[in-house]
Amino acid sequence: MSRLPRIRTLVTLAVVPAVLAAMGCQGPPPTDSTIQQADFLLKHDRCEEASDLIKPVVEANPGSWGAQYAYGRAMVCLGDLKEGRRALEVAVARHPGDLDVIFALAACMEKQGDTGKIYLLLRNAGAELRSPEAYCRLATIAEQVNDLDSAKQALDSAIEFDQGFDIAKSTEPYYRMAMLQDQLGNGEQALRRLRQAYGINPEDPRVRAALQERGQILGPTLALPRGS
Repeated sequence: MSRLPRIRTLVTLAVVPAVLAAMGCQGPPPTDSTIQQADFLLKHDRCEEASDLIKPVVEANPGSWGAQYAYGRAMVCLGDLKEGRRALEVAVARHPGDLDVIFALAACMEKQGDTGKIYLLLRNAGAELRSPEAYCRLATIAEQVNDLDSAKQALDSAIEFDQGFDIAKSTEPYYRMAMLQDQLGNGEQALRRLRQAYGINPEDPRVRAALQERGQILGPTLALPRGS
């Protein structure tokens, strides 16, 4: 008996499952392009569509920080804060140097009222990434719960870590500190911080208005150098 029919049978049996799989069992969509599509949907507040789109990617590739980030934001948008936080925590753990991911998690924690964990998250981000922006976010949270001491500490750190790479962001902690010093009754310190902010960006309308309200004459001699 010829072996040829048997070989053909074996080849056929080997090929059939692959063909059936290709015909009837499609795998999850490609990760990168699906993340981009989900991001687009989220920017247009189409959160349920984004969730439905990105969930299969998360299930197939749970280690993808980008997929977890998109899914987490979608869940938070849909009001499922527990699931959203879980996904965002995975995203932060997988991609700890991304401030957008950290801030998304902080926003979810804020909705949950978990102020203590927000403090820890943003303090760590500020210190490890040397990020004035993270400290400014922390100051905002602290001010919202009337924790002015923590707000002041955060703004002090923001000023310390500021390197002047972005004028708008560099002005922010000085202006914010001036407003806080006003709340604390420290008018002299408030004016000093405003003059420093003016030295960084003399065109900042908030700073100009605050200085003029204090009777200051705007000009080069009013500016003070940045720093603590």
